[in-house]
Amino acid sequence: MKVNEIGEIGLIKRIGGILRSEYLGDDCAVLDVGPEYLVVTIDMLHRVTDFPREMSGEDIGWMSVAVSLSDVAGMGARPLGVVAAMGVPGDTDVAFVEDIARGMDRCARTYGTEIVGGDTDQHQELTMVTAALGLVRKDAVKRRSGAKPGDLLCVTGYLGTPAAAYKVLIEGREASTEDRQVLVRKFFRPEPRLGEGMLLSDYPGVTAMMDVSDGLGKSVYELSAASKVGFLVYADRLPVMDAARRIARDHTELLDMAICFGGEFELLFTVDPGTVDRIKGVGFTVIGKVVDSGLTLDDDGRISEITCKGYEHLKKQSDKEH
Repeated sequence: MKVNEIGEIGLIKRIGGILRSEYLGDDCAVLDVGPEYLVVTIDMLHRVTDFPREMSGEDIGWMSVAVSLSDVAGMGARPLGVVAAMGVPGDTDVAFVEDIARGMDRCARTYGTEIVGGDTDQHQELTMVTAALGLVRKDAVKRRSGAKPGDLLCVTGYLGTPAAAYKVLIEGREASTEDRQVLVRKFFRPEPRLGEGMLLSDYPGVTAMMDVSDGLGKSVYELSAASKVGFLVYADRLPVMDAARRIARDHTELLDMAICFGGEFELLFTVDPGTVDRIKGVGFTVIGKVVDSGLTLDDDGRISEITCKGYEHLKKQSDKEH
């Protein structure tokens, strides 16, 4: 059996079975350090699978930090610092590496934190590793395992924007200048929802939460597994930007963009229906509800199973360059 035959999800299950750690299963490990929890996450990104050639050095640096800060947001924590490692080919321009560092610094400082350490090394392929730390009150931390049947399923922001940008940049889809600028900016400079995560952490009615950067399909799958529940998602409630809608060729492709592609740094959360109206200061959409079992999409009365698991590393198709 090869790694690219079982993919990231299968490999994580096997590694988790070996480690048997209580800290696995959420966006971050949660460590008891006294009056608060310390949350810790780590991510790895590569030139071939994660950074389209159209991205600048600053874009790469920004995204590398944003992906880990998004995990901190998914726990409802405030960022404490980011540690980064960078592996670069020896023939890389120094100016390009400096641009990456500027992007990392800009993203971290935008969200009230900074790069507090790291490492550099020579690699065959540009490789970025970031670890983010955060703090959250013990009574406010949000995990994936608290969703209950009857809860509402909600998401911040919009879905499908990175998919639309990919189709414009990589597949050559036609788009107006304005639409292209909006989509590419959202794709290359994702905005982790740290403020929203901290606000949502103050609401006891929010029962489970995670970031949705790997796609809605994978996220509902992971929430389902952690909470031992199912989800019913309503297709007509999925929030998609007008610029992204104009890129989709048809309704089927639009749903695929919103559910299966990934790349959105939004928050997916469940909330007690009796308390949802109390949430203030967070833009979100109710897209479904928690049920006893199954992952189901209701598309105007047409019922189907949500089978896609979003973006997954290590699968055979992921070996191809953007």
